[in-house]
Amino acid sequence: MTNRTNDDQAASRAEARRRARLAARGELPDEPAEEPEADEPSTGGGFLRRLFPAVPPLPGKPDPLAGFDRSGSLRPIRERMFLLRTNWMAWVLTGVLAVVGYLAYRFYAQGLFGLLGMFVMFGALIAAGWYGWQRPTLYGTAAGLLSFLIVAVFLVAVLSAEGAGPAALPDQWATTLLFEGLYQTGLGFIGGWYGGYLRRRQSHLSTQTRRARR
Repeated sequence: MTNRTNDDQAASRAEARRRARLAARGELPDEPAEEPEADEPSTGGGFLRRLFPAVPPLPGKPDPLAGFDRSGSLRPIRERMFLLRTNWMAWVLTGVLAVVGYLAYRFYAQGLFGLLGMFVMFGALIAAGWYGWQRPTLYGTAAGLLSFLIVAVFLVAVLSAEGAGPAALPDQWATTLLFEGLYQTGLGFIGGWYGGYLRRRQSHLSTQTRRARR
């Protein structure tokens, strides 16, 4: 009986030491950290869910519409104008950078500069969504539209300097400009969405890492 009691006590002390070591490393089996995250299911959800796991909004950010007058008519338009005005650098600077990439892509389409230009253009639109956390797709779309308008004005200015007025432009130019406008605006929407997703994803992973280290 005495030997069995001593064995039980030794086993209890060994178990206590093991649990203490697990607790120090944050690996106790009854801790919630061992459970799978609710917003990142390990199975199901299809290809897109596995490719872009769901992530929560950015933590610790203030209300993006703080100071906005929510009364009155045309609120959706006024709301977007308010957001673009309060964080104009997110779409103006990235839109200008996208112009540089676009021109390199168009003028050197078959070379290395063309490939780099494509990366710069799309990277700038992604950055618009990254820094425009208030509404990433809005800032990405605005950056894409701004880049198109700058390019269109540049082309018209070059043609005017060469003596060709608007009347001398071929009829297909209007269709080409319309297509380019839709292309850059749509690319801005996609890039802005992806940039906003990347920022939320990175913030989510950083939060998980900090919790695991505690």
